[in-house]
Amino acid sequence: MRGRARLLPLLLASCALPAVARAADCDAAGWCQRSDADTTLALDASLRLRSLYTDPSPFAVGDRADGYGLLRALASADLHRGAWQAYAQLGAHGEDGRRGGPGGTDQGALDLQQAFVAWQGGHLHLQLGRQEAAYGSSRLLSVRDGPNIRLAFDGARLSWRSNGARADLLALRPVDNRPGAFDDRADHSQFVVGAYATLKTAATDVDAYLLGYGRDGARYAGVRGDEQRRSLGTRLFGSARGWDWNTELVVQRGDLRADAGAQRIHAWTIATDTGYQWRDARWSPRLGVKTNLASGDRAPGDGRLQTFNALYPRASYFSEASFLAPANLMDLQPTLTLQPHPRWSTTLGVQWAWKHRSADAIYVSPMPLTPLAGSPGTARRIGRQLKWETRWIASAHWQWQLHLAHFVAGPGLRQAGGRDTSFASFLGAWTW
Repeated sequence: MRGRARLLPLLLASCALPAVARAADCDAAGWCQRSDADTTLALDASLRLRSLYTDPSPFAVGDRADGYGLLRALASADLHRGAWQAYAQLGAHGEDGRRGGPGGTDQGALDLQQAFVAWQGGHLHLQLGRQEAAYGSSRLLSVRDGPNIRLAFDGARLSWRSNGARADLLALRPVDNRPGAFDDRADHSQFVVGAYATLKTAATDVDAYLLGYGRDGARYAGVRGDEQRRSLGTRLFGSARGWDWNTELVVQRGDLRADAGAQRIHAWTIATDTGYQWRDARWSPRLGVKTNLASGDRAPGDGRLQTFNALYPRASYFSEASFLAPANLMDLQPTLTLQPHPRWSTTLGVQWAWKHRSADAIYVSPMPLTPLAGSPGTARRIGRQLKWETRWIASAHWQWQLHLAHFVAGPGLRQAGGRDTSFASFLGAWTW
């Protein structure tokens, strides 16, 4: 493995932590100073190191292993004065040893990860500038913490909050990560606009949203073109008496303008995560079941595109290995989570995965959609994934995680030239 010796120090850490605590009070900050009752300045920093190994790479197509290390360093300053807030976060990201060089979210010199101003007045909150944006279960909008560079947007959000209810209006463009210093820019080939609302009730909590999305040069199994789609969705979630539930339904409509002619978009998904936890039992076991059904294209080239697009989802949609993207997919994933200690939890799971439509491709990372070459028209059964994920909160400043996964290729993947794939990730993070 190239760079093996240099990767040994990287085995010390990395973890899916929020990058930096935005401290309105001094208790949550690494360093904080109050000059008066209305003015607070908080400073924070974090360091994440991650070592990854995949065999073979990429995603079971090929015959060579790949192992590499990632470094993420973030530092922020958060100034509150009265109703106003100014927030700035610098980030530096490094990669070592990846076969073929760093990916698009692996490496970048010193740059602004976030930089915004915000105003809070009564029930209203306005935020302008570069900012991270995560909503709901992060199925469509997330900070994408798994990759080395977290996802940020340039734009504006206006929020209204009152008595457990919240409604957001947003207009954002994702940041285009570039390798130089202070050279990141908004990606003008993409945008997301819309509204997202949350209502808390006595029985269950409800999200409802309408998001408009555009992307130039979108690529699917049978067509490439400029995409515009609207996502209308709702989510029911909550917990009671040991049970927890999270069910989300999304319907998408729109157009894909391709050289071969316009394609009408008719796509959808339904995803559920339901579990029961025996809180009073030893190790507080939780038994859960996840199911996902994301539509695929029935007949490429017929003027209708039915492949679901998850927009900006978290990369670890099904596991930290990020083998599959949530498009043209049906899956079933039972999991068992144990907590031997308040600071230590471990999860075992298995995932069975199939194509929704045989004619469409198997979609893989990087997100949101990358059709696997040779996979359109293969068998529907993709394969089975086994995973083990464990987390240890060593102290107030340190976390450690270990992720192991093995994907057993099914006929659909093997017919595309794929094979069984193993994945390992050791990570840790320090925060101040």
